[in-house]
Amino acid sequence: MPSLREWLILTTQNTTYEKAMSHFRQHYDDQKMLTELVAIALEGEDNGDAPWAAANVISEFPVELLILHEIQLRRIAAERWIYLSGPAKKALQKIAGAGL
Repeated sequence: MPSLREWLILTTQNTTYEKAMSHFRQHYDDQKMLTELVAIALEGEDNGDAPWAAANVISEFPVELLILHEIQLRRIAAERWIYLSGPAKKALQKIAGAGL
């Protein structure tokens, strides 16, 4: 079984993207996984592909879980690298749109 980072890297390749995203979709109710993904995304752009891949996966989680990470998402959204900030902004828009 691949590690979380390995699953993230699989999302960056056309041939393995769908398999990896299917794995993540099965865990969109997993708060622990989301917490780990947020920590990886917070590592920033200098740590390879895993942080931006994590940001992309995070943005797909349900708003009920995302709201618990709003402060961290704001930090990620402030990154100058769009591959990190863009997905975080998408997640923050989901939170704002939910009116919670």
